[in-house]
Amino acid sequence: MIEHRNIGHDWQFTDAQKELLKQYYNANKLLVDCLNSDCYVSREVRQEIEDTLLLPVKRIET
Repeated sequence: MIEHRNIGHDWQFTDAQKELLKQYYNANKLLVDCLNSDCYVSREVRQEIEDTLLLPVKRIET
């Protein structure tokens, strides 16, 4: 599976990395929950959220 589907890796995340993944998941879930609720979001904002949901964060070089 690893060779053909790029799944099944034995990831060795640190506790800090696990916490960041948990925060990333929770933030994305909150966005999806908000989009599925009665809250108003403009069509443009909704489309931007949907287009970029779950994409990697671009880092700004300092």
